[in-house]
Amino acid sequence: LPPDPATTLPGTCMGLDVQDPPVYPVLADGMLPHTDPLGGPQSFQVTLPRDVTCAGCTLQVLEFMQADVGGSGSCFYHHCANLSIGAAPPPTDGGVTPATDGGTGDGGGNDGGGGCACAAAPARTSRLGWCALVAALLVAGARRRRALLGVAPIAVALGAGGCGDGTAPASRFAVSPGDVEHAWLDRVGTGPAQTAVACGRGAGDPVARALCATPAPALGGLADLYRVLGVGPDSGGLAAVATHSLGLAARTVSALNPRVVVFPRYSPLDADRIAAAAFSRGEPFVELVGYDAAANDFNLYLLAFQPACGADCAAADLLTARLESGWQGWTLYADRDLEDTPLDCSSCHRPDGAGGGAVGAAPRRLLMRQIDGPWMHWGDFHGVTPPTVCTDASGANVQVDGTIAADGAELLVQVDGPDGRHGGVAVADLVAAPSGYDLSSFIYYAAGQARGTGDVPCVAPDCAFSEPDPFPSQQILCDRLLTGRADGAGGAWASYRAGMRARGLPVPYFDPDILDGTARAVVGADFATFVASRTAAPGDDAFTRLSGLIAPDAVRAIGFIPDDGAAADVLLQTMCARCHDGRADARLARSRFDATALDRLDAAGAAEVARRLSLPRASPDRMPPLRSGELPDAALARISDFLSARP
Repeated sequence: LPPDPATTLPGTCMGLDVQDPPVYPVLADGMLPHTDPLGGPQSFQVTLPRDVTCAGCTLQVLEFMQADVGGSGSCFYHHCANLSIGAAPPPTDGGVTPATDGGTGDGGGNDGGGGCACAAAPARTSRLGWCALVAALLVAGARRRRALLGVAPIAVALGAGGCGDGTAPASRFAVSPGDVEHAWLDRVGTGPAQTAVACGRGAGDPVARALCATPAPALGGLADLYRVLGVGPDSGGLAAVATHSLGLAARTVSALNPRVVVFPRYSPLDADRIAAAAFSRGEPFVELVGYDAAANDFNLYLLAFQPACGADCAAADLLTARLESGWQGWTLYADRDLEDTPLDCSSCHRPDGAGGGAVGAAPRRLLMRQIDGPWMHWGDFHGVTPPTVCTDASGANVQVDGTIAADGAELLVQVDGPDGRHGGVAVADLVAAPSGYDLSSFIYYAAGQARGTGDVPCVAPDCAFSEPDPFPSQQILCDRLLTGRADGAGGAWASYRAGMRARGLPVPYFDPDILDGTARAVVGADFATFVASRTAAPGDDAFTRLSGLIAPDAVRAIGFIPDDGAAADVLLQTMCARCHDGRADARLARSRFDATALDRLDAAGAAEVARRLSLPRASPDRMPPLRSGELPDAALARISDFLSARP
């Protein structure tokens, strides 16, 4: 098949020249252009070439989606069908060309004198009508990206070789571009040998006691893990669900792919059993924390497991409940094992300086930005109903007659069904759980144990183990009710964001819902199709699919992408300072770059920073890591000019 045509403005999804007349192997071009959603399935006829016969050809339908402004990445939808084209049989006495033996259904005679036989597997679709409907199927999908893209003309091309066969669609669906997570973990170590390293650190928390036992526990899935740790509803504990996260999986978490946290009941809380686990679909990891009473500190772990699909996963293996059971093996990593990788825990969980675990280093914290209600990004938030008491500009308390609607974790019912399970927990339990209240209470009580106050909540600023940067949810929602917007200049969210971004930290969104509106409507209504579809595009991986569910405005507001027009030094600080702020252990490689002290960056250091920033998206050494954020080309150009000018 020919490569995708180039756009008239390279590097964007703007402008495309249409072949008129089309040049083989393109059979038709510029079909069905439209800027508004089509009224239903569409079809058109394509004449197969007279001088081509083949036993295994591919008919490709290519849909170009033009961006309203710029756009990048994949500008095309692809769909194709296998077919064969036979030679024209001799005409009958009446001069009529009969259908060939292979032309079942729609594959009868045509102007080219040959027959079309579709080779789609019966297990996936009926052969009847596939050749004619392939274009209609693709055109019907145009409205999925309507919010971002405009004109959608269709091109049809013919190529040699197969596009699909009777095998299940499980062709190496990766976790992320280049599967960089596996590259990081391979460098650290995998399997029992690495688990022995993590266990050899001698921690005494519940995670270490459970997973470092001899013999090692058999973990076939999340249910086994929760049972061994004694956490979650099935063990008498609790579960919370987040519809927006700033943790390790921040860019893939939304109401359509939420983050599930399981933990013990918080009161009374046994100091010897304080542990929690966090999981979100899309990648084979579980984040773990356990309180070590002897060390009076929280120990952080990552459990990487081998899913049932092994190295040949389909979307359904990583984006559904399939990921949560049937594990073939697992590896445990302590936080010290992951230093100097993008999976490093200490850069966030030791906000006062990691100290490399040295004596006297700052304690690890359990983080929850929305530590106080209303918990607008948690599964129990269903909005604000009047009257609401807010503080106006004069400082007086006023009753506001306004409503903010939200549906909490209700989309889970569409994703997994009312009787399904998500993150190893029953959907019904997650929808009904007072998630924000329960998790914040667990953190308060756990911090109280670590502080020495026993079974008493430990409240900031007196508790060194509590949330250092609490999100002002109430003030932000009141700004929206009082002024009509929650992100206005000088408001609570804008002020909070300014302080967080200066430190390189992402910011919780000002609205309860971070989903792209079109994705919410289409994917929420038919999650099975979202999971079952696949493309040959390099960006067809779990990270790209899930991160694409978040609204572009939210992506930028949160800080996954920098602000437009920001100066180079501001770009480096806001996108890099979270990990490169001068407080890291001097033994770590990341300590060599301080994004908050660029005046101390010499030419050699600047060259290394520039190299890392310019690496391909699929490189494990690319900075910033995809899970933290991305720099658009224009921002990279400004940074490159800035770095090249370093003396």
